[in-house]
Amino acid sequence: MKVSDAILSRRSMRVFKPDPVPEEKIRRIIEVSKRAASNVNLQPWRLYVTMGEARKRLSAAVLASLEAGESPGPEYSVYKRPIPEPYRSRQVAVGKALYGMLNIPKGDAEGMSRQHKRNYVFFDAPVGLIMTVDRAHGHGQWLDCGAFLANLMLMAREEGLHTCPQAAFANHHPTIRRELKIPDNEIVICGLAIGHADENDVPNNLITERAPLEDFVAWHRA
Repeated sequence: MKVSDAILSRRSMRVFKPDPVPEEKIRRIIEVSKRAASNVNLQPWRLYVTMGEARKRLSAAVLASLEAGESPGPEYSVYKRPIPEPYRSRQVAVGKALYGMLNIPKGDAEGMSRQHKRNYVFFDAPVGLIMTVDRAHGHGQWLDCGAFLANLMLMAREEGLHTCPQAAFANHHPTIRRELKIPDNEIVICGLAIGHADENDVPNNLITERAPLEDFVAWHRA
């Protein structure tokens, strides 16, 4: 698979098949992805891989904490509020498209909550990753973690797999920390579902729009 094919075919999948993924395939994805660019080669990322019963235990623990009202929120600002334009309009558009496909109308709080909970079972993917970073690091190292995350998603495509990056897991960092024995010096950044997905299954066929180059590229030629 060409890099461009991996990029263009990558999208966030929210319905996964139960088909297992061999551990050696996940190891290869991580092994190659660790070549991500890293300022002065700090390689600041940490990764916790859950599969099988361990994945199910983590999901059960997070859902239990959610039902108990134990949701302290992320330890970092996922995005600033209020979200300014044009970014707010992009968020609204993708939300309308996604929930429209799922037949969840605006104002259906129960339906939205039910769909949100699907995050915490990794949308039934057999493999769930949790990424963290040492809280001693600065913004530059978070950029490195983003590069590593992008590599993981693209390498998954090379292996015939799909993914869904999930900031939602950061909302339940105390539970995740306890279940995976993550030390206090690490911040839970996100989760990543990995598995086999039916690309034609709703809402997996949602393809989000991207802004034209004129909206975000400035050319200086002379």
